[in-house]
Amino acid sequence: MTQRHYSPSRSWHRVGLGALLVLLPSLQALADPDRLSELWLAQEGQLEEPGYRYYLLDGQQEAQQRQGRRLHEELATLVERYALSGHTDLARGLGQWQDTIAELDPAPGRTPVRADLAALLASPRHDPALASLAAAGQCTIPEWVELWHFQGVTRHPWRPGLTLRDLLNEQPRGHWSQAEEAWLISPHGEPRRIGVAAWNAGDAPLVPGSRVALALTDEVLEAGWINRNLPGYLATRMPGDSCQALATSRPSQAAPARPGP
Repeated sequence: MTQRHYSPSRSWHRVGLGALLVLLPSLQALADPDRLSELWLAQEGQLEEPGYRYYLLDGQQEAQQRQGRRLHEELATLVERYALSGHTDLARGLGQWQDTIAELDPAPGRTPVRADLAALLASPRHDPALASLAAAGQCTIPEWVELWHFQGVTRHPWRPGLTLRDLLNEQPRGHWSQAEEAWLISPHGEPRRIGVAAWNAGDAPLVPGSRVALALTDEVLEAGWINRNLPGYLATRMPGDSCQALATSRPSQAAPARPGP
């Protein structure tokens, strides 16, 4: 009669294989999480078209609001400086910048990248997992462009073919003629710096919801900080006034109900 010998390695192999089978669904979920593009595909036909789609990565909202508060403080210093030095028009204009930031800051922000379905499918590496999002949704395309100039913040009707140069030339020269550069903040992505003085004049088309911020010409520290940070902050604001947020979790991701007593 042949005696079988116990093999510890074979037993551990069976235990390891069993554990792997148990963990496999979890590993697969980590490797292939639900993506924002899937949410957009599920919403096809339910969202008003066309529109500007957006998302906000988890953890970015607080940093954006801190930046808004810092901008408000730096502007307060400049407003006081210009008021004391007799530049009352500029002080009043930057006071409107302050007021506008105070209105924008409490509202939910966005991550300043393209979030439409075509962009996500074209670049799967930039298609965020739903679990990484604090918010996602769509804004109705507005009928305005917004200009942050030396006399305040104003909105102007958008029209087909409108360019940055058109927008500036339609304003009183005192609102912008001392500027050398402007930042164009598109609803689709990162800000772009464009020359607007006679020696570096550039131009660019404006789409609805664009924001244009003139760079301050003063060389004081506060003005430099605002020039570096205001464009990026404006890029995190919603590209419209009417926005619809969507739930970013699927029913299967909801927490299980507690059993009754």
